Amino acid sequence: MKKLFVILTLIFAIPGMAADLSADLVSAVMAGKVSFTRDLIAAGADVNAVTQAERPVIVLAAANGNNRTLRALIIGGADINKVDKAGNSALMEAAAFGYEKSVELLIASGADVNLKNAAGESALKKATRAERNKIVEMLTKAGATEEAAAEGVAK
Repeated sequence: MKKLFVILTLIFAIPGMAADLSADLVSAVMAGKVSFTRDLIAAGADVNAVTQAERPVIVLAAANGNNRTLRALIIGGADINKVDKAGNSALMEAAAFGYEKSVELLIASGADVNLKNAAGESALKKATRAERNKIVEMLTKAGATEEAAAEGVAK
């Protein structure tokens, strides 16, 4: 009941509250607080919110390997292919850090397996460089190509 009261209070608060909700969402995602993340999304926080360093919350969740938070953001409608200012997506971060479950979730949710960052690197290239063989296999099976990864090296 207390949760419902908090959510309703947040929903009917002053219009400027949306910015505060998004800032709170960034904090909740960074801390891996799944319940709070879900509550903030339900209250209208922007699921595509970014940090002051312009990192989208979905990229943060993936870089931390926090699958439950990542799932909450995806269910909440976050842009699965949103990138940070370097062009890194959630899939690229999960692949680079070796978070197999996150990679699996992102692929299943429709992440672009051949998306490249500003340096021309794809998730496959990052996983290959980090010797994440299982992830390389997962990405290849999902349609990631060596050509997409090799193009990043040529630039």
